[in-house]
Amino acid sequence: MAPMRSNVSKRPNITAKLALGAFLAALALPGAANAMPWSWDMFTQPSYKAQEDLPPARPEGVVPASGHTYVKDRADSARLKSPVEPTSASLERGEAMYKRYCAPCHGDTGKGEGLVGQKYVAPTDLTTEYVQKKPDGDIYYTITSGGLAIMPSYGDSVAEADRWHIVNYIKNNLVPRAATPVSASK
Repeated sequence: MAPMRSNVSKRPNITAKLALGAFLAALALPGAANAMPWSWDMFTQPSYKAQEDLPPARPEGVVPASGHTYVKDRADSARLKSPVEPTSASLERGEAMYKRYCAPCHGDTGKGEGLVGQKYVAPTDLTTEYVQKKPDGDIYYTITSGGLAIMPSYGDSVAEADRWHIVNYIKNNLVPRAATPVSASK
């Protein structure tokens, strides 16, 4: 009769195989969990990335929430009408703001004789018929966004109402108005 083998020697071999199998299963489970469909839900969700699409167009006639006048470009500025009437108070405020922000280049008379204009490139003469016949919105746009050549933007320095006061001053006080002749037939 053949000697019987003891089960004692097989137990460590089975235990080692079970331990090795459990270890390999533990290593494989995180990979299997990542392969499940829910692991990509947050990655493939319908969402908008920053600047993925263009912003929607601004509807016509909409007033911005900030209350500021929105002007798309110089051509669009011609439609603007001054919301500030050229009263004496407006002209006084416009003169004070003109002397603070504009006179260093354009000079007190608006002819371009300011100190900065003398040192560098002479700025536009604001008393010419060309400037005086421009729409108020065009002058406002130039103050806000800068000139065509070297004039800087004052949109961040001068309050919106003060820009309109400056426009009133340029259009009404820089060029002396001829006295209207009194008719001789009275």
